[in-house]
Amino acid sequence: YVGALNNLVGGGGATDFFVIVICASFIISMNTATADGGRALYGISRDGMTIRELSALNRFHVPGNAMTLDMVVNILFLLFIGNIFGILAASNLGYVLCHFFTLTAFILLRRDRPLWPRPIRLPNVWVPIAGVLAALTAILTVVGFGWFQTAAGGYGGTKEKVIGLSVLAASILLFLFRRVVQDGERPHWREETPAVPEQAGRPQP
Repeated sequence: YVGALNNLVGGGGATDFFVIVICASFIISMNTATADGGRALYGISRDGMTIRELSALNRFHVPGNAMTLDMVVNILFLLFIGNIFGILAASNLGYVLCHFFTLTAFILLRRDRPLWPRPIRLPNVWVPIAGVLAALTAILTVVGFGWFQTAAGGYGGTKEKVIGLSVLAASILLFLFRRVVQDGERPHWREETPAVPEQAGRPQP
């Protein structure tokens, strides 16, 4: 950054100023990511999808455990990868997979819980559209993951792929630990749910 800024602003105090601004923006970005990611982990834990400790609130009524874990993961990304593009390459796998799982979840919910009340009621034509988008997302994920190094300008090599997969594997292990050890359940693929929530009546067609 210093070399590029020297070429843009001519060096001197202006370069130092912009370097400070860039460093401050990185700190703010990490702080925002920690606050956002910590609350996401808190909500996931409240829903029984990861360990209970992440749903605890501290004396300031914020999810301190979840935010601390998110901060530690961010710091480890910086230590083991060390560049922005490599971090993006390692983290984008999970980001894109979230889109795939969201699209397929929409299809499964329409099949398994068609009568559940929902604030937005899309017509049935969106089910095959979601299927096409899910298939496209899966293809792009496989192709993109296989060509990380080229797409990321050399920053998405084997190390970044292993780190990205390791983070995803850790989340699965935490989910299994919550269900098997903390909740005392046996692993299962489906959860039995009523046709409609007990508190809600049958929605209008």
